[in-house]
Amino acid sequence: MNIVQIIGARGLYFFEEVGAFAILLFRIFKALPLFVKNIRLTTEQMYMMGVASLPLVLFTSVFIGAVSAVQAAYQFQNYVPMRYLGTAVGKAVIIELGPVLTALVVAGRVGAAIAAELGTMKVTEQIDALETMALDPIRFLAVPRFIAGV
Repeated sequence: MNIVQIIGARGLYFFEEVGAFAILLFRIFKALPLFVKNIRLTTEQMYMMGVASLPLVLFTSVFIGAVSAVQAAYQFQNYVPMRYLGTAVGKAVIIELGPVLTALVVAGRVGAAIAAELGTMKVTEQIDALETMALDPIRFLAVPRFIAGV
């Protein structure tokens, strides 16, 4: 294959993926008004994404604070009085570092859990069974996860 064919193939693949994502997003938005009928599925996903993630977030936050305090103490030891260390580290972690790392940890945990759950359902043909029973998998699987994620 020459360079033009490689670029063309990658370009086509990119637009296929973007198109598939756009179609999925359209189907999710189209099914959003029906989520009220399956509010239990949405609350289960909210619990899984939010409450079940708290222990990991707390564990990560403690270690982020500890490492930040140790590094700040080392860096500030000759420049800033140590009595300001707690305030400086607390503000830095709460304002800047905490939300970013919490978002990364939660996104990684939740994303992996959703991918594993839906992948297992696809492999065991549960999604095909929903389609066979004339139930929309987007409505029962994607919409509750989308709303819970929002």
